[in-house]
Amino acid sequence: MTLYVAPIVEGRTEVRSVERMLQRAWVELLQGPERLQVLQPTRGNRDALIDTNRDDLANKLGQGHAKLSQQLVRDSAGRGLLLLLLDAEGDCPKELAPALLQAARQAQGNADIACVLAKHMLENWIVGGASTLAGVNGLPDPLPERSQFEECSGAAWLEAQLRKKNKARKYKKTADAEIFVRFMNVAECRANCPSFDKLCRELAARLPGPGRGAGTDAL
Repeated sequence: MTLYVAPIVEGRTEVRSVERMLQRAWVELLQGPERLQVLQPTRGNRDALIDTNRDDLANKLGQGHAKLSQQLVRDSAGRGLLLLLLDAEGDCPKELAPALLQAARQAQGNADIACVLAKHMLENWIVGGASTLAGVNGLPDPLPERSQFEECSGAAWLEAQLRKKNKARKYKKTADAEIFVRFMNVAECRANCPSFDKLCRELAARLPGPGRGAGTDAL
């Protein structure tokens, strides 16, 4: 049996990184006994997606649901999950996530939906698991001690570290994040970043077995 995940994301960083992030969480942290297949992410503008007075969220969920439906026609034994994965940025995840999940369920009430907001941004998850990134892709070795993993700009932290070795080096979201996600310590990230733990818990709720598949709340 296969769990098909259709992500709805906001940026090219997520488009290029989300499959590996989900696969690593599924295999390495959850030891998922069935296959996980991540479909091509559906990308939307964050400000439009979080505006529940607009139709953008419903439209993007509809696109993701159509991708899942195509797969499930071919694989009648498979299961599908719509995953709304956005950066919290300056918003409070505890306030925004429930509102988005409610809006998503109203738009696609017959689908299994999860909503996860990375606090502050996806790059904070990379910082949270950076113990294995020393010397990787232009980062210095050793890396400095880290704290408050989800309270600052993860992208700014990564760029500051890259510039220690090369003052002209910039953090390139579309290329660098994919490499860092490949080599980061996902177990450490889960321990350091509650919002990444939320993603893991949503996936864990879809593991096969009695009572599984109902999902978790939005927090």
